[in-house]
Amino acid sequence: MGVSNSYTQVAVAVTCSWLIFRNPISALNAVGCSVTLVGCTFYGYVRHMLSQQPPPGTPRTPRTPRSLKELLPLVNDKLDDDKV
Repeated sequence: MGVSNSYTQVAVAVTCSWLIFRNPISALNAVGCSVTLVGCTFYGYVRHMLSQQPPPGTPRTPRTPRSLKELLPLVNDKLDDDKV
């Protein structure tokens, strides 16, 4: 995380420097900053999505059905159990 964060800080500093002070930067430097910002943003998004998942081995709880169509298999199972 430290390496990605330092690259992000440099890219943001260069971008802000250009926006505020209109310091000249080369086209290659601008492309590099853009790639770095996009990559760090994607990395942060993936890390966030992975942190939202339960740890491996955690038992999953059933989710609540969202529509009547999703409830029908449960009702059919219940009717089949009553026949036995």
